[in-house]
Amino acid sequence: MAVYVTDTHPLLWYAGGHHAKLSKKVLRIFNEAMRDQALIYVPAVVLWEVALLDKGRRIQLREPFDQWASALLSRRGFDLAPLDLPVVVEAVTLSFNDDPFDAAIVATARVNDLPLITKDVEITDAQMVEVAW
Repeated sequence: MAVYVTDTHPLLWYAGGHHAKLSKKVLRIFNEAMRDQALIYVPAVVLWEVALLDKGRRIQLREPFDQWASALLSRRGFDLAPLDLPVVVEAVTLSFNDDPFDAAIVATARVNDLPLITKDVEITDAQMVEVAW
């Protein structure tokens, strides 16, 4: 079974039904995860970022954040990647941009040696992790 880590924007695009914003490959990966044919780790900081975006009304989830996140993580093809010590240690060594969320997301992929689902140009240009797009 293929295993990935996701960045915030692809997860929100998929969950929000904005599938045209995703590459065909990434759409296939998310669909496979929904069918329990792939596993996508959702970094804890991705959930934190979604919660902040929802609180600041920069996005609108279809249900309260806690229900949205619980429903996502109850699916077998999605699992929480914790913000643990190895991720924090790795994240503080990265300097490709000034976004601590991006650093923690990339660190999660690096520590777990998994490809990262992202379209973020700063992340892809840094070439610090295998990118799935």
